[in-house]
Amino acid sequence: MLRALTICALAVYALSILGAACASRPLDLNRAEAEAAAARASPLARETSVGMAFDLHHTDQLDRYLAGVDTIASMGFDYVEVLTPAYQTDAKDDQVRIRSGRNFGPRREQLITLLRHARSRGMKTMLMPVVLLSEPGGDDWRGKIQPASWDRWWISYGDVIDYFIDIANEVGVETFSVGSELLSTERQTERWRDLIARVRQRYGGLLTYSTNWDHYHVPQFWTDLDLMGMNGYWNLTTLAADPEHPQADELRRRWQQIRAQVLAHAGRHGRPILFTEIGYPSLPWGLKEPWNYVDPNKAQKNDPRTQALGYSAFLSAWDDILTRPSRRHGAAEPAPLAGVFFYRWDPYHRGSPEDTGYGVQGKTTFDLLKSFLNRRRKMNEQE
Repeated sequence: MLRALTICALAVYALSILGAACASRPLDLNRAEAEAAAARASPLARETSVGMAFDLHHTDQLDRYLAGVDTIASMGFDYVEVLTPAYQTDAKDDQVRIRSGRNFGPRREQLITLLRHARSRGMKTMLMPVVLLSEPGGDDWRGKIQPASWDRWWISYGDVIDYFIDIANEVGVETFSVGSELLSTERQTERWRDLIARVRQRYGGLLTYSTNWDHYHVPQFWTDLDLMGMNGYWNLTTLAADPEHPQADELRRRWQQIRAQVLAHAGRHGRPILFTEIGYPSLPWGLKEPWNYVDPNKAQKNDPRTQALGYSAFLSAWDDILTRPSRRHGAAEPAPLAGVFFYRWDPYHRGSPEDTGYGVQGKTTFDLLKSFLNRRRKMNEQE
């Protein structure tokens, strides 16, 4: 109720001052008004959510994604995160574009269908646009973009965000990420603050941005947002006596070390953490380099034990928060961890010997998550 009233107040406040229309170019929003709007919305996270991430990049068989939503709803997940792409040609391109169809992103109606289906199953939704390079050179990726014109890039990126905000508003998406892993932009603080302020004029839900596990100290615009978003691909083997064969207790202690560090940083900014991606590929190096899912020689077979060890270490280190969301946080106390999205639900690969990716179907991790969610549900029922 408190969240709903606060969001409504924010929406009415923004509309009464600025009107419902929003241009697709940077606006002259009074900074004091923007900060007041952020203060009204933050922090709103009063309990810790557990969700699953869906990469909606290939939509030839949307029914598989819908079936996946049904499965995670029955398991007890309470949130669905949809990652959906926008494209620029390469790292120097200054135009970000929406591209849909085969081998690109979903059509508008497909994205809406998936989000609405998740809500029909009683889950909340988060929408996270992700910039992809359609013709990358060398080791380029979205974290290294250096467009010919930053002005033109920011204008086109703003247009892309407007497109997805329209969808978020139509569906009633609860959380929206204004960006993901755009590391080379993160020191452009005023650009980000202008974009965030513009989004607040049109959208009344929770706002976040997703940065890298090794970059969360860089953005200086966290207080303009509601949640401090980060993906969690830390090396888990740094405390292991034998990094090639780490023990479960060594992995757990490493996650406990990470927990202390990120909570301290979030506390300095007064924002709860949202893990936008936590996952491990089913590969032998999945705990040392969780971000690395590419087997260049295509010689590896599915290594489900490695993936399960990573999940087990995370769940153990955060158990006291994840399993008791309402007992630990009163109405006036925000949860230090707003939520976690496990990366990812793969509707196409289901634990076959060739399935070395992040998907959990058909793997030990699937049963591990089912057991965790069942215990979480029982503990909440006892309150």
